[in-house]
Amino acid sequence: MSIEKELIKRSGSICELCSATENLKVYEVPPISTGGLDGSLLGCNNCIEQIDNAEATDENHWRCLNDSMWSEFKAVQAVAWRMLSRLRSKGWSQDLLDMLYLEEETLKWAEATGEGLDDSEKIIHTDVNGVILEAGDNVVLIKI
Repeated sequence: MSIEKELIKRSGSICELCSATENLKVYEVPPISTGGLDGSLLGCNNCIEQIDNAEATDENHWRCLNDSMWSEFKAVQAVAWRMLSRLRSKGWSQDLLDMLYLEEETLKWAEATGEGLDDSEKIIHTDVNGVILEAGDNVVLIKI
């Protein structure tokens, strides 16, 4: 059975974050997704677009995390923590974040993208030209 079919079965054919029923697809949770069921969730286009693009975040859309943050699946828990952390300045989001408990391994996975940290706290790796390096980029080191 394909991952998509297994996720559809697991979620009951709804977005595991907001319960939408249309435009669903598999989302591998970065930065070091294990793939498969454990490292993926079934999300709608709206959720996935907002997860990947912080500027497109609609605060009211994420009120759905009040229910989905209690999911038994680690990928859903990690994304819920990230989105609540992104919206930390909102009172309701901070309240939910204070209630959310994650196992240590899941919390490390959720924190791995630096979501919820101020820009001054994030570690950003750049090349000699100032281009930000992403996971999977190749670099060549030269010893002088």
